[in-house]
Amino acid sequence: MANAEVNMKRKIEKKWKTGLIDIGNDCYAYIQTGGLNVSNAGLIIGPDSYLVIDTLFVKPMTEAFKCSILEVTDKPLNSIICTHHHADHTLGLAWFPRDIPVIAHEHMRERMIESELDLAHFREVNPEYAEHLIEVTQFFPTHTYKGSMTLYLGNRRVELHNMGHTHSKGDTMVYLPEEKILFSGDFCFNFVTPATFDAHIGNWINKAKKILKTFQIDIIVPGHGPVGDRAILEDMVDYLSLVKRQSRKMYKDGLTAQEAAKGIRLGIYRDWIKPDRVEQAVMKLYNEFQGKGDQGISLELAKGG
Repeated sequence: MANAEVNMKRKIEKKWKTGLIDIGNDCYAYIQTGGLNVSNAGLIIGPDSYLVIDTLFVKPMTEAFKCSILEVTDKPLNSIICTHHHADHTLGLAWFPRDIPVIAHEHMRERMIESELDLAHFREVNPEYAEHLIEVTQFFPTHTYKGSMTLYLGNRRVELHNMGHTHSKGDTMVYLPEEKILFSGDFCFNFVTPATFDAHIGNWINKAKKILKTFQIDIIVPGHGPVGDRAILEDMVDYLSLVKRQSRKMYKDGLTAQEAAKGIRLGIYRDWIKPDRVEQAVMKLYNEFQGKGDQGISLELAKGG
C-alpha cells in the first residue's frame, strides 16, 4: 500500500511538547501531549482581532492556552469556532467570556445537546483531572451554519467546511485557502489512533479522499497529535481503510465484532498511541455493514472514547 510505505518513512512520535506553535502567517497551533481527552486548539490573528479554534477540556488546559495567546497578541477575541461537540474540545468554553460569538455546524450543537455532559463518566476515565470536573457549566454555540461558511479577519478568508457525518455528525474543518493551512479538528489524528465511536467510517474515508484531491494543503493542525502536512490525512485514509477491509472480511466470515477486533492486523499503526481503539472502530463498522451507519458506540463500549 503506497500510503503505508510513505508512513513507514515518517518516524512515529510518542511525545511532543505542549504549547503554542507558530505555523506562519499569524496562525498558531496549540498542541498538547498526553492521553485520553488531551486535544489541540488553534489561533488565527487578524489585523484588529483574533479567533480561536476549540477550547480544550479542563480549566488548567484552557487557562494555559489563554495565557499563551496573550504572549503573541494583545488584540481582542473576535469569535470561537468549535470543530465538534466532544467535551475535550468544548468544555473549555466555560472559561471564555460569555459575550463572544461561538460558531459551529448546526449538527454539532444538536449533538452537544443530545449527548449531554456526564461529568461522572469523565471523572472515572480521567481521574487525573477529577478535581477539575466538578460543577462545570457546559456552554453551547451561539451561531450555527449549514454546509460551509466563510469568515473574514480583515482580508483573510477563513472557510468553515462540514463534510457530513465523518468523525461526528457536526464536524467543522477550518481551512485557510491562501495560506494552505487546515485546522482539521478530529477529522485528522496524528500518531494517535482515531476515536471512531461517534463516526461514520465509510463516509470519513470518502470525504478524506475528496479533500486530498480538492484542497491545497501544506500544513495540518490535527485534533490530536503534532502538527504535520498532507501525510497526516493520507495516513488517516490508510488506517481507516485497512481496518474497514479486514473488518468486512471477518464480518462476511461470520465473526462477531469482538472476535474480529482481536484479529485485526494493524501493521505499522500498532505503534500509534491508543491502538486498542481498533475495537470501537470494528464495532462501528459492523453497524455500518448492517445498514446502521448513524448508530454510535457508547462511551462504555468505547472504553471512554
